[in-house]
Amino acid sequence: MGNYYISINQMADFQGSTDATKKRIINQQLTPNKFLIPWYQLAKARIKKSFELKGDLKPIQDAMDTLQKRKPTSDRQKTDKQVSLEALERFVKMKLPDVLKNIDYEIVRPENKTLQVSDVDVIVAPEVVIKGTFNGKTVFGAVKIHISKNKPFDLKKSTYVASTIYEYLKSRIATEEDIVMREICICLDVFSGRLVSAPEDSELTFSEVEEICREVKEIWDKAA
Repeated sequence: MGNYYISINQMADFQGSTDATKKRIINQQLTPNKFLIPWYQLAKARIKKSFELKGDLKPIQDAMDTLQKRKPTSDRQKTDKQVSLEALERFVKMKLPDVLKNIDYEIVRPENKTLQVSDVDVIVAPEVVIKGTFNGKTVFGAVKIHISKNKPFDLKKSTYVASTIYEYLKSRIATEEDIVMREICICLDVFSGRLVSAPEDSELTFSEVEEICREVKEIWDKAA
């Protein structure tokens, strides 16, 4: 990666945050916690599996059964269990895009997971990248999963993520002959109850993402 980098979810959080929060986000990039354990790993993995199986909810139910049997030995484990269960329960109630039912697709795992925006490497790293066939054409889409009970994304943040996914697939994954389908460039936020696709004017939205990344670079230079 380059000199400046930020995850796509942190980039979305950056928008509209206070100056203090923006500085904290940048400081997290400058001095990352190498021992930080990711939250809700089982929930994310099984939501991803459900997409791989075109909406099959059996992986979700299996995960809920597994979580119910867990006996937490710390406050962190207790919180992870409770929030993971609630996230999976909410996912079950969400409606996946109908277009997925009409696409013969597989899940691919690209090596390149970043998109450079205004000199900042945005780590997109979608949990799901879809490659399929639709109307005789090769099509791509991707899903970024966001699980945060205390800080769910609003519509604007989700749209930023979906638009960035669209640009990432166009620039890094698809060829000129392929089609990146906006409908399946998705930010899935379980606690806001939203599946937000890249809008028709995603280029306009992405110009705002570029502005966010310019501000990331500016604060980074001051903090470094």
